[in-house]
Amino acid sequence: MGGREDQERLAGIYLLERVDNLPIPAAIAPQQGCNRTVRKGNFTITPAGPDVVPMYDWTISIDTNCDPVPPGVLPGAGDVGSWRFGTARISFNSMLGHGSYDGVVEEPSGTPAIVFSHLGNAYRFVRVMRSDDPQGVVYVTVVDQFGQRVAGVGLIFTFANGLEGGGTTPESGEFGTGGVVGDCTIRIIPPAGYGVPASQPNPFTVRVVEGPSIRVQISLTKT
Repeated sequence: MGGREDQERLAGIYLLERVDNLPIPAAIAPQQGCNRTVRKGNFTITPAGPDVVPMYDWTISIDTNCDPVPPGVLPGAGDVGSWRFGTARISFNSMLGHGSYDGVVEEPSGTPAIVFSHLGNAYRFVRVMRSDDPQGVVYVTVVDQFGQRVAGVGLIFTFANGLEGGGTTPESGEFGTGGVVGDCTIRIIPPAGYGVPASQPNPFTVRVVEGPSIRVQISLTKT
């Protein structure tokens, strides 16, 4: 599994950068008459703990232009399992029945990248966040023009390192999530019966800081 130093050096969150050496979004071979485009992907590497082995988890999102999508044409791919490292190669052992397969670790500028092949395509993920990177939390409260809190509002957070998070406001009208410090862009998806007024930028940007949580309030118009 490699030494503790190797595990710590490689651990973190990676984003998909290239497919078959092409920047994403990248077209891949059609399947059953459907054109397919890889839009994004995440890869998480964690080191061993007192009672756990080093683990990995990756997902790739693939858009199709077929409606309906034929059986067997999947909207993405993913895997979970354990990993080990040795001499620039990283080996994966799937817990989802995908067997064992290898990847290459590239570190040309000190930032690690992982390259591996899946179903005939080569994917390159680049680390964008270490476990010890400074982080903060943002809470967004949504109200209408009468000051009433609004449930069912979708909020998509894109943090400074490119990682995305988000969710939907509950009855309290407040939703929060955490990410790396720096500028965070938040996109608003209003529920039926509500709109984003011209005075409210969409998306809007907040500055995430380490330590105290950031709290912001935004307004929607009830139609």
